Amino acid sequence: MSKMGLRASLVLAASLSAAVAAACAPAAPAPSAQKPAAPAVRGAPALDFDTLAVDMGMVPQDQMGVQTFVVMNRGDKPLRVGPVSIDVEQGCATAKTVEKTTDIQPNDAVLLPITFSRHTQLGPHRLLVKVPSNDPAKPMTTLSLRFAVANDAPPSGSGPRLQVDKGIIDVGTVPYDWPMYEQFTLRNVGTSPLVLNKAPVVRVEQGC
Repeated sequence: MSKMGLRASLVLAASLSAAVAAACAPAAPAPSAQKPAAPAVRGAPALDFDTLAVDMGMVPQDQMGVQTFVVMNRGDKPLRVGPVSIDVEQGCATAKTVEKTTDIQPNDAVLLPITFSRHTQLGPHRLLVKVPSNDPAKPMTTLSLRFAVANDAPPSGSGPRLQVDKGIIDVGTVPYDWPMYEQFTLRNVGTSPLVLNKAPVVRVEQGC
């Protein structure tokens, strides 16, 4: 784990209720490059994220899943974030996230989950997650979440059938020694119990 020391006891979703975004929007142009972050103010909280933009690739229409961002305080004063809101820039998506504020102590981090119910429209989608904070250099940060919804494959006969909420996640370039977090949702959409024979294996395909 990184120097930030991500702690499971500080999961943002644990005790906060949800704000729901359910809207349809016309196709949006490709986003412009992110502007460089303003330098942190000494003697103040400093908001940071593991990533500002995620491309989830192709996702099944019927799959309910979650995409999680890591929210960090790299300053030397308590950081307050929230309430978080979701805007639909492209497509027609139903997603929810936390709606109340939470405090993050210096050098701590919390998880910001974006959860999805069944998608109502096929094709490309883009959501903007707006995170206000008391960081004087970043009073409002916008996170981008992209994915494309595809038809579910019909079940082939009877028996168990494993479905994963996403097959690929592209978070772009991140700094060295940067904390990352990811969660995959597995569902059995078959007609009999599904048994995972082994624990999931993480393998490095490139890099270290």
